Amino acid sequence: MTLSIISGASSAEDLKPGGTLRIASIQSDLDAFDPLTGYSIDSWEILRATTRQLVTYPGSPAGLKEDTTLVPDLAKSWDISDDGKVYTFHLKDDVFFSGSTDRKIVAGDFVYGIKRFCDPNKQVAAINYFNLVISGFVDYCKAFSKVPTGDLAATKAFIDTHEISGVSAPDERTLVIKSDTKNYDFLNILSMNFVSPVAPEIASKYFPDSLESRKNLPSSGPYYVDTYEQGQKLVLKKAKNFKPESDEARKAYVDEIDIDFTANSEDSVVQKIIAGEADLSLYLDIPPIPTIQRFLSQKSPDIHVTNSGSANFITFNQRPEVKSEGAEALRKLKVRQALTYAVNREHLAQTQAGSIGAVPLTQIITSTILGYETFDPYPTESYRGDPAKARELLAEAGYPNGIAFDAIYRGNAQFEAIAVTLKEDLEASGITLNLTSIPVTQWYAFIQDPKSHWDISLGGTFSPDWQGPSTRMLLGGWLNSDAAPCGTGNVHAICYSNPELNKLAAQAYPSDDPGPIWTKADKLVSADLPWIPLFEKRKVVVTSDRLANWVWSSLAVNADITNIALKQ
Repeated sequence: MTLSIISGASSAEDLKPGGTLRIASIQSDLDAFDPLTGYSIDSWEILRATTRQLVTYPGSPAGLKEDTTLVPDLAKSWDISDDGKVYTFHLKDDVFFSGSTDRKIVAGDFVYGIKRFCDPNKQVAAINYFNLVISGFVDYCKAFSKVPTGDLAATKAFIDTHEISGVSAPDERTLVIKSDTKNYDFLNILSMNFVSPVAPEIASKYFPDSLESRKNLPSSGPYYVDTYEQGQKLVLKKAKNFKPESDEARKAYVDEIDIDFTANSEDSVVQKIIAGEADLSLYLDIPPIPTIQRFLSQKSPDIHVTNSGSANFITFNQRPEVKSEGAEALRKLKVRQALTYAVNREHLAQTQAGSIGAVPLTQIITSTILGYETFDPYPTESYRGDPAKARELLAEAGYPNGIAFDAIYRGNAQFEAIAVTLKEDLEASGITLNLTSIPVTQWYAFIQDPKSHWDISLGGTFSPDWQGPSTRMLLGGWLNSDAAPCGTGNVHAICYSNPELNKLAAQAYPSDDPGPIWTKADKLVSADLPWIPLFEKRKVVVTSDRLANWVWSSLAVNADITNIALKQ
């Protein structure tokens, strides 16, 4: 599909600093505000302003797929060993924390940030990456897991007395990270918000992402926390010691970023934007269809659209201890095949405003990431499904009278539309969905809790952790049982294991040409249906008319709030 962008961008020399960027949130708070735990595109949008990494992406006005060039961030340069396994980073001199401390950032702050990744109180949200790419990390985490939770002193004592063999700081300006294997995407992994410097003298006082931590954790980015009132507002102000010349990725045009958590509905947020009371939204996956139609019909420069590589899908509760009839049935390939034939993807795309918001998806890899080749293992006419074929497969699997599943979905308007559409369409195939709405603020905790009851989830989503060579996230991460073994923390309780996939992933990591390997892996796994792909999303954002320019952020899969300027 042709990329569509409607934008009123100004040239960089015309942009003036100053003003307050106002963001209205549908959720009553951030789902995470600690670089350790933040792993939604919305938390990453805000963390873009308060964290910096060794390397990063500068943002792009053209589209998300165009924001793929890594640039130095807190590292001014780096050396790579001949075997590709050792990276030595040389940090910039003029970089500082702000907020609860304003001291200089040193290499040891990165070491500490990585050492907290497997804190038993709350581990890093994407631990599968680091299990595979940092030497000694798994052994360190096994030892850390024995430390009792709820005891900050015990946690601090462990971190202070244990090292990760693959991470060291020979001096204040030098950071060395070693891997047991060569990894083509090693720098991309280090660009994620998780790998941010953390001041140990502050962070060790608080449990990760606790209320006290949110108020006091120092910022390494251009903005720091000035005010944080849970469920009410978050005010970020530009740091006085931020040096624009030290940051080639974030222009930090605005003086202040205000996030309002009191709107609490899609209509309320959109009305604030239309009325000029807010400039951007948070946790609005896609604007309401009438809003999109209104902005398009007016040929407004304040609607922005890009291919995103993000996707929605159905997942299955495949924890081994789950023995419900629905879960047991879904362990049979023919039942999963029946389910994919029962889905009318054309109908689902219409719930996302049609082609401007989504296109049907029939494979694991999406269009903006490495290895993508169009693949449909179970084709139907115009993606409308095949109820007769679905019933035939169910009968062959031992369910001639159909089957019922307990299905959960996120409790907002967008996911309710998806759930209702699926329920109606699947009935024609003899599949009954017993729907349960889960409050959005409880969603991640619910699907991660082994005691939660459900067979299938209609709320499965992903967005690339970075655009381009990010295939590891899916085929080498979520679905690779070597990287993401079944258990607490397994993404969406997928608990998928395919030895052939794991072998292909192991071949891809050190390869100088991993694309064809990932393509082969995609065809293998897409046919096996570890989840049911529904549609690939395009990112649609509506804004106020106060914006002087628009920039996309690859990591946030959204606006780059550090590079947006306001009309003065």
